[in-house]
Amino acid sequence: MSSALLDYFSHHHLGAITCVREDMIDGKSLWGFAQVWPRPDRPEWDLGCLAPALTSNGDAYLWRGLLNDLVLFGVERGILRIYARASEDAQTEDVLRMAGFAVITREEVFALSHCEEPASRSRPAGLRPVSSQDGWALSELYRQAVPQLVRRTEELPTRLVAAAGSGLPALARTDEYVWAEEGRIIAHLGLCRSPKGYWLEVVALPRCRADTSPHIRYMLSLAMCSPRTPVYCPVPDYAAGLGQVLRALGFEAYARQVLLVLHTAARVPVRRQRRVMGLEGRADVRTPLGHISPEECGQKP
Repeated sequence: MSSALLDYFSHHHLGAITCVREDMIDGKSLWGFAQVWPRPDRPEWDLGCLAPALTSNGDAYLWRGLLNDLVLFGVERGILRIYARASEDAQTEDVLRMAGFAVITREEVFALSHCEEPASRSRPAGLRPVSSQDGWALSELYRQAVPQLVRRTEELPTRLVAAAGSGLPALARTDEYVWAEEGRIIAHLGLCRSPKGYWLEVVALPRCRADTSPHIRYMLSLAMCSPRTPVYCPVPDYAAGLGQVLRALGFEAYARQVLLVLHTAARVPVRRQRRVMGLEGRADVRTPLGHISPEECGQKP
């Protein structure tokens, strides 16, 4: 509620954008609301909440109405994509698909609620903070580590700002590091903070995923992990091997979820105008046709 009020009084500049809807279903009034979190400096939103819980056909009808309202509201503001993370529940996924969402990937979320041993503060060799010169090298990393279908839909270096969709609102700060060797980036690690916990992202080259343990351990040293503020880490199905590394560090499987996207804009074929060669020359307008005299035309008046 506080986030919704903040969004309202700041004219959608702060807090979550909230949409409220009332529908008459079987003669009864049913209220619901949906919230999205804007991504900084990007025409994209992350779906954060849909209420009430999906327990009946009436709730599904209300959900579709709320999502449709969000799309129209987003189109008016130039939003191109809306992302959603949902548990692998057939009913929830069906409603989102009917509203226009498409599945990008599926992932398993791991959680760490306590550290069995103090995390090391010593930074592993090759691990350093992200710099402004890493743009091209990061693009190469994601090109090799992430399937093309996922890259087309979501620019993964911005995934760290999408943790709002995971139920971790009010992100305070993001720590981003890269593991680089000989000028080449091997892995990209990021840690988001919020009052409810931490969101850890790890993207590494397939051949190096098994060697990311010391780098992940260092990232954990930046977090105050506890049962009240766990560390969550999503592992997409295509990132084979990363889950074993997390389990060795004490993480446990927390949930399965699906990542979806709704595109509010579509490509439209446009016919290009072609120039007709015979009409490219300029017409001779030195003698206007309206001023030609009968004598000039060889005609008698």
